[in-house]
Amino acid sequence: MNIFTIDVPLCKDFGRILKKMNKKVTFLEDPLNQSHLFRNSTDLMKSLFILPLHISKDSWQQTSLYALAESHEIPILFIYKRTSGMETPSALPEKTFYETMAVPADSVEVRIKLKSLRNISMQLFSAKMKGQELEMIHQKSVRSLKIAKGIQLSGLPLSINNEDIEVTGLSQPSSELSGDLFYWTEVDDRIYGFIMIDVFGKGFHTALINMSIRTLIPDLIKRAKDPIFITKELDKLMRDLFQGVDWENKTHARITAFIAYVNTKDRLIEYVNYGLPSAFLYSPCTNQILNLNEGATPNGLIPELPSKKIVFQYEPGSRFIIYTDGLSKTPLPSAMDRSDHIEREFIENAHLDTQDLLQELLVSRMRHSVINEDICIIAGTLF
Repeated sequence: MNIFTIDVPLCKDFGRILKKMNKKVTFLEDPLNQSHLFRNSTDLMKSLFILPLHISKDSWQQTSLYALAESHEIPILFIYKRTSGMETPSALPEKTFYETMAVPADSVEVRIKLKSLRNISMQLFSAKMKGQELEMIHQKSVRSLKIAKGIQLSGLPLSINNEDIEVTGLSQPSSELSGDLFYWTEVDDRIYGFIMIDVFGKGFHTALINMSIRTLIPDLIKRAKDPIFITKELDKLMRDLFQGVDWENKTHARITAFIAYVNTKDRLIEYVNYGLPSAFLYSPCTNQILNLNEGATPNGLIPELPSKKIVFQYEPGSRFIIYTDGLSKTPLPSAMDRSDHIEREFIENAHLDTQDLLQELLVSRMRHSVINEDICIIAGTLF
């Protein structure tokens, strides 16, 4: 055990006792400049400071060693001489463990005290190392999450703004990573495909499913050009992803989606709402709003249910929003559905540009209650 003390009469006398017991004692003349002696982690594990119980404020050596013991959490053995009028110590350590012992003391008592403090030193060192290890794991996780979030954000589609259509989106994860996603692209001359997906549940599995779907969508939405076919492909993907998962955890094998194709030449929309909240299409010219909520119940791993594709014509200048249920549902205990509020807010703010409209919808949700679900919103105009 590395024992450090200072060159004062009480400690010198005690040092002689320790040397007779074959204990190595190092007297520090300048503790602050000699702190390198016990900075190494393995040395900290085996270190002990000996100090007078009644530390003199005038002794910079005593106060320096006391401060170092506190900062490095090195145990202290305080020694004192019994006197008839003993004073109470002015201060005792708060960050490190200590023991007190009257001197002179017999060798048995000294050995017991040293053994006790050595065990405590080992425990303190072990706890500190575990704390540092946990902090390293935490920092590594934070870095990994930051990278993963960047990858997710990089996969979001770029806004479109041309003479036929204008569209942009907003993604607000409830935590670092999101299970919700959206995508759009021009699949043919003046024909655009849209998809929004909400992965059931929270956690790393939603982010993994998110990325699996994201790799599939760009090719699928261009190749299929049929919302019902895409729902079947999504079902197949979910079944494949959860093939080796216990049945108990297959309740998480569920997604909801909204899939649409917009033909801007003929002003036609065909869509399937696969369990998402109702999307809205509003025509400022006629002041009519359509609830785009027909399609199918999301089936995940239960037997396939029939899907219904809706086709209709839209008015020029129509505005639209598509969103996941993080925008419409609120957490317990209220757990209310805000779809009616969203419809009203959408109509009231339909005059705003798309970016401001998205922000207004998100801010309204944030004012209502804490956000504990991922939120995705797509908004735009069909000219």
